[in-house]
Amino acid sequence: MTVDLGLRAAELTDPETWRAGVPHALFDAQRSQEPLALLEPASGPYWSLTRHADIAAASRDHEHFTVTRGSYYPLPTPEVLESQRGMLLLMDPPDHTRLHKLVIKSFTPRVVAKFEGWVREVVVDVLDSVAGRSEFDFIADVAAQIPGQVTGALLGMPDAADREFVVQCAQDVFAIDAPDGHERHIRGQQNLAGLIMRLLAEKGENPDGDLISSLNAVRVANDGQLSEIECVKYLALLTLAGFETTHTLLGQAMRMMMEDESIAAAIRGAYESGNTSGAVEELLRFVSPVNYFARSATADVELGGREIKEGDVVVLWYAAGNRDPEVFPNPHEFDPTRSPNRHMAFGGGGIHHCMGNHVARLEIRIFLEEYFRRGEDFRPGGEAVRGANMFVNQLVSLPVRRG
Repeated sequence: MTVDLGLRAAELTDPETWRAGVPHALFDAQRSQEPLALLEPASGPYWSLTRHADIAAASRDHEHFTVTRGSYYPLPTPEVLESQRGMLLLMDPPDHTRLHKLVIKSFTPRVVAKFEGWVREVVVDVLDSVAGRSEFDFIADVAAQIPGQVTGALLGMPDAADREFVVQCAQDVFAIDAPDGHERHIRGQQNLAGLIMRLLAEKGENPDGDLISSLNAVRVANDGQLSEIECVKYLALLTLAGFETTHTLLGQAMRMMMEDESIAAAIRGAYESGNTSGAVEELLRFVSPVNYFARSATADVELGGREIKEGDVVVLWYAAGNRDPEVFPNPHEFDPTRSPNRHMAFGGGGIHHCMGNHVARLEIRIFLEEYFRRGEDFRPGGEAVRGANMFVNQLVSLPVRRG
């Protein structure tokens, strides 16, 4: 398949392209013709990376590829960038190293030991809430509720209204490509920060065995080294990243099982054979919940045989890297027995590998276990509605009915 690079550039950065699904045919064509290509759409030039090896190399090279100028394409406005400063996602060493070493201490054995119990309780409650309904929207009633409520449990939110508020904040933050996306993005960040600040104060007065209480204890033990705003932005990032990855993967996994009986049979077989974790890893590869992140070159550097200039933007297409035939034989086939499975669903490696990846994996695994244990058999109840969103592999709505 030969595709004009100019056409591809325009299509990849057009949100409407993504409404039809991830453009794997375009990625395959670029990877075979020019895997690291300088594309120049109207929104500005960028290097498009489609090969697994190049994405991994750029992800690990924080000396030449920085996130401090923004992690989305096109790079954020100064106002948006300023609102994000202080997040681990936009830090390079040594700032990233210092903050990471402090916040990781909040994952104490006491907190981690509760993860499975918290997650399973939420999954069971959510599935119970739709058990008596013959039709419902899987995205609104299941896929959004599980990560929103799990986050609430991790942070120690007993109030159902607070947990629903987290869901709304996350949906606003990730509405990047919506007509009012800029306003919603800022509003979602501000609202979530306000909620977390209130919880930090409440947990400071009445600590419990949750993540916020644990982080407060880290602040006290490391007096002066961890500021309140750093705690707020760390917790906000953990909340948002954990929500979107799980929300998207749950929705797409259910869509695939309903639309393709062979995939449903493969996942059911993995569950029955005790290999649910293998199915989770293949879902992460096959779906790629986050399509890309961006970096900016800090100096002239060679990557994949091309000369990248200082200031150039590179887009790391994880969705393309996860279908690279050099790494994944028969990449467009779903295979829960695939091993090794070096997917890039949580980033291409390096210091920005998603800290909450183990929680997301746990949520998906437990959902599949509970779904098949109950003998559920959801069927399409209408047309799946995809989002026009190039950042996440988004489903807006997924009507289902019981088989």
